[in-house]
Amino acid sequence: MYHIKYLVILTISLSFFFCTSQKTERQIEDEFVKKFAPKNLKTYGFTLAVDSRVPEVHQILNDLEKNFYFYGDKQEYQKKATRIIELDPNYPSGILMSGFYIRDPKEYKKLVTKAYNLSKTTTLKSEQNLIQAEYSLLVEEDYPKAQKYFQKVVDMYPDSAAAIWSLGMAYYYNDEYDKALKCYKKSTELIPNLPKGYEFMAVVYYKKKMYKEALKYITKAKKYGANAQNDIYFAEFESFLYYRSGLYTKAIQAIEKAFTYGKNYKTSKELKRVHELTKAKLDSIKTTKKH
Repeated sequence: MYHIKYLVILTISLSFFFCTSQKTERQIEDEFVKKFAPKNLKTYGFTLAVDSRVPEVHQILNDLEKNFYFYGDKQEYQKKATRIIELDPNYPSGILMSGFYIRDPKEYKKLVTKAYNLSKTTTLKSEQNLIQAEYSLLVEEDYPKAQKYFQKVVDMYPDSAAAIWSLGMAYYYNDEYDKALKCYKKSTELIPNLPKGYEFMAVVYYKKKMYKEALKYITKAKKYGANAQNDIYFAEFESFLYYRSGLYTKAIQAIEKAFTYGKNYKTSKELKRVHELTKAKLDSIKTTKKH
């Protein structure tokens, strides 16, 4: 009888241990966030876990994601990125996102590498995979490897527009435009007013030389907040799209307005190039009309 009782207790104990040890990685990360994030955390629909034990960092990183995907103010972005590093100097994603406005590729790669090295001891698997994916994408330039790691994050967070959009970037860099487009579309299904999703749908159609479709989605991106003043890359792309679409006057207006946004815009090689091309086209049209 004693042996039976012992076996029953052992079976219950093992069952309890088995159940608690079989938590998914997503459950573990959700518990981590619940423990360390502020109770009123605003994720803006991005839902990715933040691997920091400092509550304020959780909110600021989500704020930075919102700023990036919704073309927020550059100075506000940099201020918050600096604050994250002050609060948690070794937080890898904080290091990574602090470099968004850095134009020098070498300097940016240094930051990505620093974030990657810090991420090797991170608590959360998704954070490790994200940083590995970014490192593979931007430093190693191993796009299939980046896809592999971004996909791991998407599998853990299928409800994250940020994760799915990032996977789209890995496909885009590898010239797999249809797969990239599928990811960008999915990101806008999860967050219907996501301008960065619509912008890159336009970028893909531009690459496919489907300029009417590209114009359709860049218009939608601008409707939801995409703007050249807060993102020089958007300014450059918008100008080239207008030029390729034969909207030369619109291109010139966009470029000359962009030149008023500061030094980086005035010295942009891409903006200067498309300005020269567009001006030459308009001059040619004027000459033709005269004759």
